[in-house]
Amino acid sequence: MTKNASKLIELKLAVIQYHAGDNMDYLQRGIARDACYTSYNSLAYKRKQMADTIADFESAVVENKDTVAERLAARLDNMNIELEELVERHEADKAVYELICDGEEWFPESKKRPVMTKDAAKRIAEMKAKVAA
Repeated sequence: MTKNASKLIELKLAVIQYHAGDNMDYLQRGIARDACYTSYNSLAYKRKQMADTIADFESAVVENKDTVAERLAARLDNMNIELEELVERHEADKAVYELICDGEEWFPESKKRPVMTKDAAKRIAEMKAKVAA
């Protein structure tokens, strides 16, 4: 993080601590968690945009479309600057989360697989048995 990171952390912490008082711990934790989730998603979205733009750039280069390639290269330069800012934002959000949540580190929640009911599992087993015969 840059030298401004400590100021960013300080400001984000101040916003959360604005909601101080009795029994506000849960709310503060939620605000910190939401900030991490939002900044994480912003990073993921920017990285996908960049990957798509890189693919377009590569196609333009292969097809000798120099003007398009130059425009895309300039866009990628700007996107890289945005990405650096988004990384700094997310790191600050995680640092604030750690402060608010007594040292707990924030991680994105993993996608949960749907749980199969016993009836569905039984039906699938029956279908597989018919195919195996």
